[in-house]
Amino acid sequence: MFIRLPLLLLSASVLSIAATLATVNGKPITTADANTFMSKAIPGMSFDKLDPKMKRQIVDQLINQHLIKVQVAKSGIQNTPQFKLAYAALRDDLAVDMWMKQQMGKISVSESETKTFYDANKDKMKQSGKIVPYEKAKFEITQFIKMEKFKATMTKTTDTLRASSKVEVKL
Repeated sequence: MFIRLPLLLLSASVLSIAATLATVNGKPITTADANTFMSKAIPGMSFDKLDPKMKRQIVDQLINQHLIKVQVAKSGIQNTPQFKLAYAALRDDLAVDMWMKQQMGKISVSESETKTFYDANKDKMKQSGKIVPYEKAKFEITQFIKMEKFKATMTKTTDTLRASSKVEVKL
């Protein structure tokens, strides 16, 4: 048992190390980089599933992307007032998006809520003239109720924030 455990841990750590696919001026481009790129381009697709020609194209794109990033950094564009303003706006928008996702994640919908909604709207639960069974409609109903709860929560939040702030509309 003591002999197998370290070997198992060693093999697990070796498997988690990303293979280097290329280097650009000494910086490695790894399978982890390629998989990250793939997950953004085609969700659910992994680099390992591609044929050799496509793998090469992805690696070439990653190389070009790295070279462009280096060139952009050298250009000094990040130090311009226009960039700083645009970056601040993007940062604030990202923070709002993340906060809203966090708030959405706090909302739960119970089985009884979805069932009650289904029963109250059974006449609207039709597809091709037939009533859709509860189990098939449950996911969409849950998402709908969650979104409605989220809207109500956001309305309450903004109403509270407006009430505690000085807002002047000048239309």
